[in-house]
Amino acid sequence: MSPQRVKAKPSFKAQTASLIADGHVLGWREWVGLPDLEVPVIKAKVDTGARTSSLHALNPVPVTHDGRDFVQFTLPHYPGDGHGRVKCLAPLVELREIRSSNGNAEERFVVSSHIVVGHHKLKVEISLANRSIMGFPMLLGRTAMKAGRFLVLPSKSYLAGKPEQS
Repeated sequence: MSPQRVKAKPSFKAQTASLIADGHVLGWREWVGLPDLEVPVIKAKVDTGARTSSLHALNPVPVTHDGRDFVQFTLPHYPGDGHGRVKCLAPLVELREIRSSNGNAEERFVVSSHIVVGHHKLKVEISLANRSIMGFPMLLGRTAMKAGRFLVLPSKSYLAGKPEQS
């Protein structure tokens, strides 16, 4: 009786090469599109240490439309972002306690929205926060990048290019 062959898992090097070939590699900062919010492009910091993605939002207010819960807010203008101030409306997922990098916890609105990174369109949860003192209006957290979806090269920037508009 011959021994059964076990299919070997591809090596890390082979997996990395495949991710690069398929456009699944991100730098520490990337351009992100928010098509549901009619924002063609916004700069985002890629942060594998943050669980939830975060977006700088002015005056978030819960509202109800057609019996569903939403959050209404404004995105400010940033140089190079391709838009001015944008009034937004996004479906409310929940009010969630989020712990920031400095260890402070605060309740934030968490909304659901599609994002576009390069040629990838993903449905993600985004917490709305005051990021006015941060260098980037958006933070792309690790749940948006789910294991195996993207490889992050922290020494590189803008590897995915500008989001493809659909």
